[in-house]
Amino acid sequence: MEVAIIDDIRTSGCIGKTRALCIDYGDKRIGIAVSDIGWQIASPLKVINSHGCFPAIMDFVNEYAVGVIVIGIPYALNGGAAGQQREKVEKFIDKLRSILALEMPDKENASIKIIVWDERYSSVDANKLLDEACMSKRSRRSRIDKVAASLILQGMVDALHARS
Repeated sequence: MEVAIIDDIRTSGCIGKTRALCIDYGDKRIGIAVSDIGWQIASPLKVINSHGCFPAIMDFVNEYAVGVIVIGIPYALNGGAAGQQREKVEKFIDKLRSILALEMPDKENASIKIIVWDERYSSVDANKLLDEACMSKRSRRSRIDKVAASLILQGMVDALHARS
């Protein structure tokens, strides 16, 4: 599946013209990360509230000239579906697709692709990074979601360039 996603991005013409935005969806908070225009580096951007998040997401899409939205999707450790949280993420994706279609009906923005990327261990890895940076638990809590989003996005970007 990931090979097909990578090939689809490569042929879409997004690299060098647009950025990728990553969403790490959670029931309470959503981590947001963004790539550079050359799709080399993913940077943590912001943590937003899950409730009423779509206007903020649309603001990021417009502000950063986003061509691809990467959404972290949970898989079970064996690679299969990950149950209830996965269903929530899939509902979130469906709603985001609908909003993109309504908010951006012109052809240029209608081409924004939504892809899913494996998010296993992203929060664990983000927590380790923040711990190594000697951040307090309180500081980590406010940053972990956006750092996890940047790790998800960096994984996709690294895979993209590894197949070049």
